[in-house]
Amino acid sequence: MSFVIDIKVDDLFIAQLAHVTAMKGSDHKDLLEDEDEVDEHQPFPSLPQIFQAVPEHVGFNIELKWISQMKDGSWDGNLSTYFEMNSFLDIILGCVLQKGGKRRIIFSCFDPDICTMVRHKQNKYPILFLTQGISVKYPELMDIRCQSTQIAISFAQSENILGISAHTEELLKHLDYIREAQSKGLVVFSWGDDNNDHDTRRNLRARGIDGLIYDSICEAEAEQPNIFQVEEQHSLQEVITEETLKSSSCSCYSIPCSLVPCAASQAHVGSAESDSGLSSS
Repeated sequence: MSFVIDIKVDDLFIAQLAHVTAMKGSDHKDLLEDEDEVDEHQPFPSLPQIFQAVPEHVGFNIELKWISQMKDGSWDGNLSTYFEMNSFLDIILGCVLQKGGKRRIIFSCFDPDICTMVRHKQNKYPILFLTQGISVKYPELMDIRCQSTQIAISFAQSENILGISAHTEELLKHLDYIREAQSKGLVVFSWGDDNNDHDTRRNLRARGIDGLIYDSICEAEAEQPNIFQVEEQHSLQEVITEETLKSSSCSCYSIPCSLVPCAASQAHVGSAESDSGLSSS
């Protein structure tokens, strides 16, 4: 026995949309529920765990990983498909907006579309456009917006994002790019193996770079005062007045000299430096 059901095409289309929406909502819910059952033996901590474990005065540079297509048509990791970009960002941004608190946070990404979406989805945390520029170390990318530092500067300016994080390989050949970008209201960071060299970092600082990313920053901390410690020390000095110190028969306050910026370092107090997260060789 067979049955014939009279259904309009419009009704089928609406039913299909409802099914897809329900599936997406279910997938998103499953991801959130899985977070509550995190295995303590997982290979790396989750983002909420990081927010909870790391002191709030420590700033975060959160790189949003996305696959890139090479000029020859191949993809990172041989992946031609990835997560759905909108849902991918909503999950991350939702976590950061809920857990971020007063922590200083910036985003960064090599994908220009991700940068644009983060800029339009929220206005609390800025984003830097990561670019490898013209490089002999890395294969050329398909997207023209990723092919040179100058194009990256133009893109960042047009999308009204914070700035760029440029590969030092090309930046060292065109140090004038730093001032060029800054003249357009952009912040300039740099990343790359070349930044592990002390002289390179000193050269970039002299050129006015806004931020440096390099390996094992703790081993070179004497180069630069910790901006968070400096600000914390200034706050302490505001609370502890000079009269209080003089009236104390036995001072219980200790102000480490290393936390007070000297005149030579004043020019760099506003700059930022962060560890690349990779071990140096």
